[in-house]
Amino acid sequence: MDSMKRYFLFALSILFVLCLTGCWGNREIEDLSVNVGLALDVGEESELEQELAKEGDSYPKKNLITATLQTVPVLKGKSEKQSGSSKSSPMYLNTEETGDSIFQLYRQFSLRRYRPIIGHHLKVIVISSELSRKMDLNKLLKFISRDNDIRPSCLILISKEKASEALISSQSGDIPSFHLRSMVENQFRNNKILAPMILTKLDGIMNSGSSFILQNLVSAKGEVEFAGAGVIKGKINKWIGTLNEHEVEGLNWIRGEIEGGVIKTYDKSGEVLAYEIKSAKTKIKTKVQGNDISFHVSIESDGRLIENWDTSQVPTDDKFLKEAEGYFEEELKEMLHKTIHKIQEVYHVDVGGFNNKLRIQHPKVWKKVKKEWDETFSQSDITYDVKLNITDYGSSTK
Repeated sequence: MDSMKRYFLFALSILFVLCLTGCWGNREIEDLSVNVGLALDVGEESELEQELAKEGDSYPKKNLITATLQTVPVLKGKSEKQSGSSKSSPMYLNTEETGDSIFQLYRQFSLRRYRPIIGHHLKVIVISSELSRKMDLNKLLKFISRDNDIRPSCLILISKEKASEALISSQSGDIPSFHLRSMVENQFRNNKILAPMILTKLDGIMNSGSSFILQNLVSAKGEVEFAGAGVIKGKINKWIGTLNEHEVEGLNWIRGEIEGGVIKTYDKSGEVLAYEIKSAKTKIKTKVQGNDISFHVSIESDGRLIENWDTSQVPTDDKFLKEAEGYFEEELKEMLHKTIHKIQEVYHVDVGGFNNKLRIQHPKVWKKVKKEWDETFSQSDITYDVKLNITDYGSSTK
C-alpha cells in the first residue's frame, strides 16, 4: 500500500512539473510584432511603395485601400541604447501597405518585416470618412470580423482627416493606439463621448441593416481629439455625414447613455452657468395609431450648480435655483431639437435607438416597418420633456 502511495505522489509531482513548463509553442515577445492599431485610408501608394514597385515589388492589385499597421515593441540597437537616443524615439512603428485585400495587406508586411505580426492585442481600428463614404464597411471589415486572432473588443473609430494621422503622437513615450482606447473611458466626465463601438457590436448592427454612428476623430500636429460622430446609413453601410459635438450630446441624452459631464448655458445677462450632471434617466414611450408612429422622450437629471458668473446671485436662493434650472432645461431642449432635426430631416436615419423601443413595445408593428425603418422614422413625430434638478451647489455659496 505504501508503494502505491509513493508511486501516486511521484506521478503527481511529475504532472506538476510539466504544468510549470509554460506554453509548448511559446515565442519570445522580441521575436514578434504585436499589432495594436490599424488605420484604413483611401488607397494611395507612399513614395517608399512607389520606389519599391520600380525595383520589382509588385503584384496584381487595385490600390483601393492603404492600411497602416501600428506595431510594438520597437527594438533599439545597442548603440542607440548606449547613446540614450531611444528616449526620444517612438515606442511604436507605423508601416503602410496599399492594395485591395486587408488580409493580403497583412501578409505583405512579412515581405518587409522579419518578425511575424500577431493581432491578439489589436486595440483600435480607425477608418477615414473618405474611405467609408466610398466603401461598404461590412465588406471592408470582413477579414477583421472573421479573424480568430483579433479580439472582438477592438474599438472602431472614424476620422475626418486621414486615419493614419490618428496613429501618430507628438508625446514622447505615448503609443497612440493605447491612448485612443483609453480615451473612451472618459465618458463619465464628458457627455460628448459615445459609448464604445466595439467589433462584435458593430458586426451585429451592420448585419441587422440598422443605421449607426461612430465616434469621430480630428487630428492636428500629433494631437488627436474626439469631435462629434460619423453617421453611417444602414442600407449601404457607408458614411453620409457627421454630427457635431452638441448633437452628439443630444443623442447621448436620447439614448440614455449619459454617465456624467456638463451642461453650459448663459443667463439673461449673458453670464456663464454650468450644471454638473450627477445622474440622468431617459424613457422613450412609443405610440401607434393606425399607420402613424410617434415617440415621446422623457428625461430627468439631478446635478450640481458648479459655476455661475453672476456674483450678485446667491446659490442658496430658491428663486435663483429655479431660474437656473429653467436655463439649463431650455439649453437641453434646444440641443434635443437640433439633434432630432439633423437625424430626421437632414440624414433621414434612426441612430437614436428608437427602432429598439418600437421593437420591444410594439413587436408586430416593428415586423411590418423594419425593412424601410429609416424612411418611416423620418416621418414619425417626436416630442420630449426634460426635468433638471439642482440638488446642491458645491462647497461654497459665494
